[in-house]
Amino acid sequence: MMTKLHYSDRSWGNIAKLANDTKAKATTLLKYAEDNNIEVLIYETIRTKAQQEANVKSGASQTMKSYHLVGQALDFVPTKGSATKWDEYERADIKKFIAKAKALGFEWGGDWKEFVDKPHLQNNYKGYGTDTFGNTPSKPQPTPSKPSSGGSIVDYLNSKKIDSSMSNRKKLAAKYGIANYTGTATQNTALLNKLKAGAAPSKPAQSGYKGASLVDYLKSVKKASDYSSRSKYATQYGIKNYKGSTSQNLQLLKKMRGF
Repeated sequence: MMTKLHYSDRSWGNIAKLANDTKAKATTLLKYAEDNNIEVLIYETIRTKAQQEANVKSGASQTMKSYHLVGQALDFVPTKGSATKWDEYERADIKKFIAKAKALGFEWGGDWKEFVDKPHLQNNYKGYGTDTFGNTPSKPQPTPSKPSSGGSIVDYLNSKKIDSSMSNRKKLAAKYGIANYTGTATQNTALLNKLKAGAAPSKPAQSGYKGASLVDYLKSVKKASDYSSRSKYATQYGIKNYKGSTSQNLQLLKKMRGF
């Protein structure tokens, strides 16, 4: 029996934006997920040229010939209830979801060697831009004339032509003082509210210290410099598995200085 997933409405809404053949395959894929209670969110499908330009500029994408522009691609993330699980693409049920997608004709970005993109599924169909909307061939989508007024951080960022990828949202969260960003509903709401309110992002602490020692810099701006505190700063600034190495300290120093 088909189960309605937490993000079912949002996923179906995004699938509805796809080109014909891709939409049909994505429909079968999501029905398979719901029949087998595989929790996923299809968080993005169609993308405008302006959004793709922003993604390329940020490094989230490497091409202006994205299949998102012609309605032949979707991005998904594993979920558990309302929580998005960006580190669970190796989950057993997600592997089944990916296998089903491949069986339907999708290519998975997680198989790519040069630019691994685990959220990405694309329908090559008969080639780029070969799918249709109604009887009309796919064309790159123009910039939307009106911004989104919804409550989704992704939709809000897209409406402002800002990169909405997980990596960029982590950077924005750190700038706005939201530590340990993992994309939870609470964190997304907090970030959305800060962005809508026009709150100023956290500014790097000013210091006269010009050296390369992270500890000395922290002392100069009157911040705790012990290992535990540095670990927290590293997490806040998106540096994973902090061990206090020279390269990590230099990276953290640059981030805290705002470089």
